[in-house]
Amino acid sequence: MKKKKLLLFWGRKMKKYRLTHTLAVVLVAGLILSGCTNSSSAKHNEADSSSTSSSATVNNNQSSTPWNSSKDQKLAQFMDDWAPTMNQQYEKYSGHGNIGTKSGMEYPSEFGQTTVNGTNDSIGWAPSGKGPYAYNVVAIYNYDRPGNAATHITYAFAFHDGEPVALVDQSTNGTPDWTPTKNTDVSGNFAKIAAGGSSSF
Repeated sequence: MKKKKLLLFWGRKMKKYRLTHTLAVVLVAGLILSGCTNSSSAKHNEADSSSTSSSATVNNNQSSTPWNSSKDQKLAQFMDDWAPTMNQQYEKYSGHGNIGTKSGMEYPSEFGQTTVNGTNDSIGWAPSGKGPYAYNVVAIYNYDRPGNAATHITYAFAFHDGEPVALVDQSTNGTPDWTPTKNTDVSGNFAKIAAGGSSSF
């Protein structure tokens, strides 16, 4: 009888122990899984945040430069459409080497030998529109008039103090002098394209 009671007592003890042990294991496993999920979620949020930050940096860099390839293509299209109405045909500077004019000047390498509005303000090639010059040139177009004279029309599309300005030079001798063009089609459409719009020509 004592043996039976003893066995019954130990049986109950063991069941209690197993139940407590099982509950403890389940509880610990639950906590571990919960921790992993939170950690994974935190990492995911960090990745999203990092991705957003990276994307914002790229957009800021793009918007901080006044000129890009899309705007350059729009300007090229405008020049192609507008030039024939003036009975002219312009050659676009490719961005490599130089473009020559009929007067013998080579741009952009000889910008330093020219003046702007009769002054020695610096002018130079800066395809993004941001550079170390007073006039940062983003595009150059040249038209050599037919005939023996050294007549030409050369446009330098530039940014001065962050603002677009279409400069023109038609010098045939002496120091070439860049001045803002009086052609409103050219200046107006360059300003529209620089602002992110399209030409209205």
